[in-house]
Amino acid sequence: MKKSYQSYPYEFLFMINGNPIVGRNFPIKNFNRDSLNSLDLKYVIDDVVDVIKLHFKNNTYEYLYKYYSYFAENINNEEYETKDIYENEDFFTFQIKVNGKVVIEKIFTGNDFPPKVRYDVDIRKIIPKIIEIIQYGLSEKNYIKNYGDYDLNKIFINNQI
Repeated sequence: MKKSYQSYPYEFLFMINGNPIVGRNFPIKNFNRDSLNSLDLKYVIDDVVDVIKLHFKNNTYEYLYKYYSYFAENINNEEYETKDIYENEDFFTFQIKVNGKVVIEKIFTGNDFPPKVRYDVDIRKIIPKIIEIIQYGLSEKNYIKNYGDYDLNKIFINNQI
């Protein structure tokens, strides 16, 4: 039996070092175009990235607990060499797209997490939560349209979407 997939104009894309990890199209009921020119769009992507970082943090705890040696002897820290974990930095990118155009993007470092966690990315469990945050954020009635003395409608370049 052949599945039929519906293409929706709203999409998110999650990448590491420019290489796609996962992307999903989804519907937004009662989409409010004013959301694209508001400060709330930044809050939406911040919330999504916080959910992803929390997922990575929980995976880090599980990884460290799994490989913790209860019987290791106490070793002086002088024997360990220190290295810069940000020497070869990995960057995660999260984008929200509307009609194929990126409306907002956030980049964050992956080097805060062990290599096993950042290269074995499995966010399937949190995809519904990510979509829910985006849907709620882009379908509200009222948005923050001024920041200090600035009118955000005149600043944003997303007006053509």
